Amino acid sequence: MTIATDDHRRGRRERRLPACPSRRRVRPGRDLPLLAQLVAEVLAGQRSPRQLRPCLSESAYRSLLLRAGCYTMRQRPRLRMVVLDGPEPGVAEVSGVVAYGERHRALALRVVYAEYRWVCTHIETDVR
Repeated sequence: MTIATDDHRRGRRERRLPACPSRRRVRPGRDLPLLAQLVAEVLAGQRSPRQLRPCLSESAYRSLLLRAGCYTMRQRPRLRMVVLDGPEPGVAEVSGVVAYGERHRALALRVVYAEYRWVCTHIETDVR
């Protein structure tokens, strides 16, 4: 256990923080759209799939390798809309619309919170 000190108007108070390998807060509203943007950049050929390897399961990584660069373009893809859904605790489904220049394409990710991080287990696009 770690002890943290808070300053309050009435004086100092100590509180115990549980020991945790990752002190980073879990923020699905910020983390998951960022992951969708990074996957969109891999699909556009502007980012290496290897950079996302720690965030992907083996099957999702193979799927991304097959689709990497399928939407090749000069401009950076932009995530236009994101919808987060949590069908069960620790599981999130991320749906988004990505603008690749003039075209807009759908992107869907299934993400599981495991080992103090989000891991993408499934990727869906309009490319098979």
